[in-house]
Formats: sequence, structure tokens, C-alpha cells
Amino acid sequence: MKRIFNSLVLVFGVFFSITAHAQKPKLIVSIVVDQMRADYLTRWADLYEGGFKDLLINGEVFYNAHYTYAPTYTGPGHASIYTGTDPRYHGIIANDWYQPESQDFMYCVEDFDVFGVGEGLDPSASQGKRSPKNIKSTTWTDELELATDGASKVFGFSLKDRGAITAAGHFGDGAFWLDASGFITSTAYMEELPVWMQRFNKKYSPDSYMKGSWDYARDRSLYPSTYTNAYERAPKGAVSADFPYDLASLYKAGGIEALKASPAGNQILVDVALTAVKSEKLGQNRAGVTDVLAISFSSTDYIGHATGIRSHETMDMYLRLDAQLGELFKGLDEMVGADSYIVVLTADHGAAQNPRLMEDVMPTANWYPADLESELRSLIAKEGVPSEAVLNFSNEQVHLDLKQLGDAEVDDWVEATRDALLKHPAIAEAWTMEEIRISPDPFAVLRRNGTDKRGGQVYFSLHPGHLSYSNDGTTHGSGYTYDTHVPVVFMGNGFNPRSRHNERIGIKDIAPTLCKILDIAFPSACTGNPLWVDAGWAD
Repeated sequence: MKRIFNSLVLVFGVFFSITAHAQKPKLIVSIVVDQMRADYLTRWADLYEGGFKDLLINGEVFYNAHYTYAPTYTGPGHASIYTGTDPRYHGIIANDWYQPESQDFMYCVEDFDVFGVGEGLDPSASQGKRSPKNIKSTTWTDELELATDGASKVFGFSLKDRGAITAAGHFGDGAFWLDASGFITSTAYMEELPVWMQRFNKKYSPDSYMKGSWDYARDRSLYPSTYTNAYERAPKGAVSADFPYDLASLYKAGGIEALKASPAGNQILVDVALTAVKSEKLGQNRAGVTDVLAISFSSTDYIGHATGIRSHETMDMYLRLDAQLGELFKGLDEMVGADSYIVVLTADHGAAQNPRLMEDVMPTANWYPADLESELRSLIAKEGVPSEAVLNFSNEQVHLDLKQLGDAEVDDWVEATRDALLKHPAIAEAWTMEEIRISPDPFAVLRRNGTDKRGGQVYFSLHPGHLSYSNDGTTHGSGYTYDTHVPVVFMGNGFNPRSRHNERIGIKDIAPTLCKILDIAFPSACTGNPLWVDAGWAD
């Protein structure tokens, strides 16, 4: 994408005066921890010794940060962090969304016009056909590229394609995600992998990380005495959810997916990020402008889905990530300079308790997705809506085939579908599309912010603590606080480590805050507001 941007600069004769701003950070390190609930930052604070400890001691912490839309998934979360707005405007309304015209799904970073780039990768393979084209807004990283005439270097890394691409944006120098052979990208960014990445993939192959055992990082007595094994799903490659695990056995049975659900997935990201800093000289830009290193740690999400938010695996993953972040910061101190970079850390969503853990003392329940859909379809049919008119259930939405409905019947059948959903014990509330457009109900507003004209005709919300998922592990996606509430921390020279903020903020406020620090334009669809941080950059 950078080469396209450079061409546009030449064609339109757009030239900017690039000057060094000594007061600006040389490097912004943007970290997203996938599925990190806000309480993970404080729950194990006494045990953190590395990067999380640095963030808590030296960072400016926002304890009451929330997403302002639903559903809360990885794709929309990352896009909101970087565009400074909600899915309603940036266009990533889910990880996958239903398309009535084709009766198929669109993946959020899917692009059949590009090809995969990687060692041994079939260029036409689906895992490489990825780009940022579905993001309708610029990102703050795009605006940095525009402001510096493409001189800034912007790189995004993740195990997941959507975690890397949303960070690198439309004009980034590179977005890289993990495949069985190593890190790959697409022709949206480059025609071949950089030499340093080719060398990295050969030296640090995924299988080289899966040696030894994943055992307790600390004394076992420090972990929860209430063991949740009975409510956990075995991670990829494991025969059961019995911690600890032999990594070689996991990899033999589960391949790259087993690595992604282990601490090795976070370690390979730290290693490739530091390699990029060294090879690309990030934070040492000769033009005197700011560079960006964006990392999305995905292993926390993979293990969280499998074993839940109170498992020994999840706790251990975060204790190990704490050490890995410490390694990252140490490497940045050495290569860039401790006073030359700033860090912003957040998460793309939270996660719920496993309902089975709570059902004896609270009215919580789990509903298998197929069973719940079958029951809802039956209730809708009883209200007189033809079964063939109900096209799809996904993302807590119902898509109806309006072509089968006469003009006079549309409103009646949409309202009948809403009323039918409300009769199910799992459903807390339901709205028609028209109702979410005008309703002041905060949960309706979340859905208004989370969708656009591609959404369904009827929306619904389960009761708090209820999930539509398997009986084991956990998931996310609701508009309740356990899914919307995530950490936000700024750290680096200029921030006040004594500042602790309790005011409610939106995750979409991160992008305009960074833009203010950099003195650049806000993303094109930005609806967030700059945060009142104590940093000298933002004064």
C-alpha cells in the first residue's frame, strides 16, 4: 500500500515539509492484547514483574475504558482502536457478516483481488487474500503516513491477519500474520517478503518454539484454588484441558493452531517485532519523523476461548506475557532509547465467565448455537413468518428475505420476528432495525454503533451471563461490561506515571489522542475525543 501512496504523491504533486520534531516520540508502540479484560491488569498486579509492572508503575492508566458498540469481536475492536470510531462508520461490523445477495459471509479483511506473499505459500490460498479494503475510514497510522509524505514506517504484526492489517492500515509498510511456514503478508503491501523476514522465518520456524513443556511459571499455590478444569475445553493439540502440557506433543497433534494457543505464540511476536525494529531501524528515522510498531498478541484469545477467564492456563499466559513484554521493552530501550518511544496498550474486547460456573448461584445459562437458533426459528414460525423468509442468524441479528414479503407485510413480519424472539427465556431484549435507529436505550445504541445498512432487520441481546456457545471455555460479543471493559495505558517520556483515571472513556478516544500527540489530522471517520493525558506532547 505504501507504494500506491507514493505514486499518488507524485501524480498529484502533494509535497509536505518534513521536519524533525524533537518533542515528538521517535516510535509509537501500539499493543493490543486479544481478549484482555480490564481486571487482568489488576487481578495479578502483585505477581507482575515485567512489562505489565512497568505499565502499572510508569504508565498513565485509564481504569474505565469501554467499547461503545456491540457485537464486540476482534475485527471491529482492532478497527475501532485505529480509526477512532465505531463499526457504524469504519465498516468492520463483525469478523464475518452475512450477505443476503449471495447468501454467504464476507470476512472482514477478505480481498480476492490480492494474493498471498510468503515462502512456499500458494499465492491464491485464502490465508493470503487479505487487505484493508473493507475499512472505510483512514486509521491514525494512515494519517501519520499522509502527514509525513510516506516517510514514517508503519508495521503491524499478529498471529491473526485482521489484527495486523487493521493496525498497518491502507498505507502501512507491512502487515504480517502467522502461517504454518512462518509470517506471511499479501500483495496489498508488497510483492515479496523483506529479506530480514525471509531470514527470520528460516531461523525462527514455528516448530522451533514448540519444545519442552508449558508448565507453571510460578509456584502452583499462587494460582486459583478453585480449579475450573471441568468447564474447560482442551487447547488445540491436547487430549484434555489438564495443565501443564508438553509443547512438542501439542504441535505434533495441533500444528500451527497449537502454537497460537500457547505462550510460544506471544514469544514469536516479540521476536519478530524486535527483528523488525533492528532491521528497519524503527525509531531512528532519518527524516526525523515518528515510526510505528503495532503488535496484536493473539494467544491470549485462543487460550481464553478454550479454558475460560479463571483457568490456570489463562493466568499463566498473562504471567508469561508480562515477562515477554518486559523483554520487548528492554529491547526497545537498547535499540531506540528509553525516552524515545511511547507505548499504548489496550485490548480488542473482554470475555465472559463460563455460565456453568455461575448457574448454581445466579440465573446464567449456556445455549448451544444450533439449538438456540432452532428454538428461535420455531417461535418465529408460530408468529406467522414463513421459515423460508428467515435467511440467517448471526452476530445477534436476524436477516429476513424481504423479497418474499409484500410491501404491506414487511413491517408486520419484522415486528412479529422481534416479538417471537422476546418469548425465548435466553433473550433479554430485541429490536427492529428502525427501533435501534431511534431508541435511547443504551443497549440499542450499542447496536446502532455496531452496524450499518448491511445489518439484519431484527437485533437481540441475551441476558447478562448467558452465552450462545459450547459448554466449555468462553466467548465474547455482547454489550455487557465483561465484554466492553478493557485496559488502556499510555507509557513513555512525557506521560505522568502518577496519573490514574477513573472517568469513563471510549476505546475510540485512543486514535485522536495519538493524533494530537503527533499533531496530525484525525482519522477520516473519527468520532472519538482526545483524552486529557498529562503528557507534555498533548498539551
